[in-house]
Amino acid sequence: MLRILSLAAAAVALCAAPAGAKRIAPLPGLVEKVARSEAVVVGKVTAVEKDRVMLPQYPGAKDKVAHAVAVVTVEKGLLGAGAAKEFKVAFVPPPKPDPNVPVRPVRGRGPVDLPVGLEGVFFLTAHPGGTYHAVEPDLPPLDAKAENYKGQVEVVGKAAAAVADPMAALKAGKPEDRFLAAAALVIRYRTVPNGVETEVVKVPADESRLILKGLAEGDWSRYDPNGANGSQTFYRLGLTAADGWVQPAVSNPAGAPVDFTAILKDAFGKWVDGPGKDYRVNKVVPKAPKK
Repeated sequence: MLRILSLAAAAVALCAAPAGAKRIAPLPGLVEKVARSEAVVVGKVTAVEKDRVMLPQYPGAKDKVAHAVAVVTVEKGLLGAGAAKEFKVAFVPPPKPDPNVPVRPVRGRGPVDLPVGLEGVFFLTAHPGGTYHAVEPDLPPLDAKAENYKGQVEVVGKAAAAVADPMAALKAGKPEDRFLAAAALVIRYRTVPNGVETEVVKVPADESRLILKGLAEGDWSRYDPNGANGSQTFYRLGLTAADGWVQPAVSNPAGAPVDFTAILKDAFGKWVDGPGKDYRVNKVVPKAPKK
């Protein structure tokens, strides 16, 4: 299971909410789902085992709760699946609805149900109880019956390819594909594993340079909830004055509209070619055991 290191991207989205609106952080887009997963597969739930297993729900939990175990048969592995033909996914079945109690749906954040017959793309992480995999509440599967399923699978495939082979993806022919690859890698590298001690290592210089250039050349003006987003990805880098980064100041005495995203992108591009030319992206990894 993973958690995001930088909350700046979520903060940007929250600040954009209308006054008086309930500020709920948006669900992760497809690129982030891939970046936060240990395995991504196209498959189908072909069985749910009869017996329940007692497992902790989160790292460090003292109590254990009953989990069902779904068998996800792999049609195609997109990331981290190796030669696996199936994955056993432990989950806490959602409670049966009470017809007398109205239910307000929580989009994508409630318990994830994995009924037999569910087919689509599954975003899997290691279960804290070991042995099994899990589906985090904000990383629900893509349903193959969804109207835009084919387009979603295409985005997922590109993000998975970037994580699997960063250098190839960062050298793609189209700038939008390089941009998506850079975003997927920044999210991947700046995500903290749960339940383990971590340390920070530097991404190799040649890869770091391509990540920064891919991000700088992207289209930041277009917000794509399922794709790469420039300003949100930028904030995940966590640049500081020690890196030579200076947050651009905005002067607007006349009260005219200001496109801060464009100003930020321009400043970042100049930083990449100037103070940031030798910058290496920080990657959070599990701490190596002492020898």
